[in-house]
Amino acid sequence: MYNVAVIGGGPAGITASIYLKRAGVDVILFEKEEIGGLLLNAHLVENYPGFPKGISGKKLCKLFEEHLKKLNIRTIFEDVKNIEIEKNCFILSSQKGDTKFKTVILATGTIPQIIGIDGEQVLSGKLVFYEIKDLLPKLKPKNIVIVIGSGDAAFDYSLNLADNDILIELYYRSKKPKCLELLEEKVKQCSKIKCHSNLEPIQLIENQGKPEVTFKSVITSKVSKMKSDFVLIACGRKPNRDLLKKELKKNNIPGFYIAGDIKTGRFRQVGIAVGDGIHAAMNVEAYLRGNKYD
Repeated sequence: MYNVAVIGGGPAGITASIYLKRAGVDVILFEKEEIGGLLLNAHLVENYPGFPKGISGKKLCKLFEEHLKKLNIRTIFEDVKNIEIEKNCFILSSQKGDTKFKTVILATGTIPQIIGIDGEQVLSGKLVFYEIKDLLPKLKPKNIVIVIGSGDAAFDYSLNLADNDILIELYYRSKKPKCLELLEEKVKQCSKIKCHSNLEPIQLIENQGKPEVTFKSVITSKVSKMKSDFVLIACGRKPNRDLLKKELKKNNIPGFYIAGDIKTGRFRQVGIAVGDGIHAAMNVEAYLRGNKYD
């Protein structure tokens, strides 16, 4: 039986793993894709201490990954499918079988919201995407991408795409965007991004191998269509609770802790996730040593 399983390789899971390793506690970090989580999508992180000029999400993730390697933290790139509670332990099920742990930190972050328009699911993963990291490998310079959303993510993603020589048509149904003024100003100054307000997407179809979005004006109800190379939807995220079975949702389960965006919801900041990861790790350390923290 192992001491600690950390599920999720975003900032919270990474920080928890680093803290525990330094505290002399053996830890295994599970991540199904890449180290970094949602941070991999970030164009520029400007509010994380130590980087006065800002740093791209990808570069910060690379530094986090180097920190894990320096400490020889065991990282398993597998999708954890299930968590079972057994007397005095947790059983994690993944592709390679079952493994027992004394404690678990769940840091699975968030998943994108599906907006539910006609044709969305059919084209998802082919012409319609929700994450920058999934879309970028498919792009070519001067491609046109329709970005749907009015919040920080949509505007940040648009700037990220523009830096990769992509042309962006940014659509949102509100009169004014809901993002930070700083992001709005940056988008306005970017010649590769065109903003379209008061337009709501109502349908997605594939037209000659490319996505075509039908929009309806929220003011006049007039319908218009826009064709592009790809569509990126950034209309909110929800906690990834797939592994939170009924018994795990109960409070105060000894040895089980939740950290990061899955817990903090819409407060998706690297600093918050890092602090929450440390908090969970300190609780795990105390639990394993027979002490109380919280």
